[in-house]
Amino acid sequence: MIAAPPSRKRIATRQLRLGMYISGIDGNWLDYPFWKRRFLLTRDVDLEALRESAIRAVIIDTGKGLDVLEPTRTAPAATPEMPSPLPSPPTPTPTPTPAVRRDTRGGAPRSPVGIARVEVDIPRFSAGAAGRAPVGLAEEFDRAREIVSYARRTVTRLFDEVRLGKAIDATHLQPLADEIAASVARNRCAMSSIVRLKSKDEYTYMHSIAVSTLMVNLAGELGLTADQTREAALAGLLHDVGKMAVPNELLQKPGALTDKELRLVQTHPVRGHALLTRSVGVPAAAADVCLHHHEKIDGTGYPHRLAGDEISLLARMGAVCDVYDAVTSERPYKAPWTPFEALVRMQTWNGHFDPEVLGAFIRSIGIYPVGTLVRLKSGVLAVVKEQTAIPAQPLVRVFYSITNRTDIPAYDLDLSHAGAKHAFARAQDAIVSSERPGDWLMDDWETIWPGLLASPAGGDPR
Repeated sequence: MIAAPPSRKRIATRQLRLGMYISGIDGNWLDYPFWKRRFLLTRDVDLEALRESAIRAVIIDTGKGLDVLEPTRTAPAATPEMPSPLPSPPTPTPTPTPAVRRDTRGGAPRSPVGIARVEVDIPRFSAGAAGRAPVGLAEEFDRAREIVSYARRTVTRLFDEVRLGKAIDATHLQPLADEIAASVARNRCAMSSIVRLKSKDEYTYMHSIAVSTLMVNLAGELGLTADQTREAALAGLLHDVGKMAVPNELLQKPGALTDKELRLVQTHPVRGHALLTRSVGVPAAAADVCLHHHEKIDGTGYPHRLAGDEISLLARMGAVCDVYDAVTSERPYKAPWTPFEALVRMQTWNGHFDPEVLGAFIRSIGIYPVGTLVRLKSGVLAVVKEQTAIPAQPLVRVFYSITNRTDIPAYDLDLSHAGAKHAFARAQDAIVSSERPGDWLMDDWETIWPGLLASPAGGDPR
């Protein structure tokens, strides 16, 4: 768990009042009614939302807001009843991944990129402050696609060079990490959406890009500095470099590994760390993520069986991001889980992850990430388009009638009911389930949904 300063204290939700600074929660993040993790409680509507939620207790920071002992001006507190927990599918036993330490050293300045001491030019996809301005998903999507395309070639070349025994010059890789971070800063969904478009054959390479993207997103949710975020991006790109020392036939094996094969695969963190420590320009934080991203918060992970705060913050972040992308990707030996299914299952793995980091991760991507296929209570299918202030109630694009078994003119529906203007908007509508696209004959869903969102609302999205 992340250490709490003396000014933080746990109080019952019913003790909340305006003027308090919310610093965290004591409960399930899926029940938390807000997108923001920390904020000053100044609005009655936010106070009531917390009281009516299933959150029984919160963490307040008395150094930034009022204490519970000071005079109160809040309305009488309600005592909410706990709702039924989210449905938990049968839990398999994958091997999750934690790891990393805060390091405030900045990365290298922009320069031509060289991979494994081989110089190549990196395109400039962003420029100055304009590259960091928030933009819409559609606007950032094409630019993010270019970055991912270049990143795929770059990481493939990097890993191929490492297989040949060459060292890494990370000062030439940092600009790519910076481009990923800049894209996430402009729109937190575009990059993460595109990196999901990977086949099982390119998993090893694309996984590193996906973890880098998720690390940047999570760093923003945790409020890390710009330098820490740059290192998180680089750490994501390099976290699995040790797998290049493992025979590829083991990484791609469709069946279960033998005990001997599993022990060999589990040497990749140590092998990767050894490579990074003799390479140029690799921050200590990035090397630490590589070494410890398979540690577990309860001390049962590998290679060093670290526990709790013995695992650095970046390594704990890496653990969550690595596992999430792994279980939601098509692998030679398993079918992917839906994003919602992955988040639900990961919440049941007690002792695997830092709960606070996992909670921040869920908030960073949403309970239903952009691109998720969902069924609504009104009998339609929709794709998640944007997150709202209420994680369980995103903005969706409706496109298919289950009742009539036919496409319908697409329209947007804000399930949080904040400013929903479409004639079809129903105050009582809600998500009832996250759907597997294959069950609806949409096996190529990852190429379908970007087109659905790019089509204008009110027209046929096909």
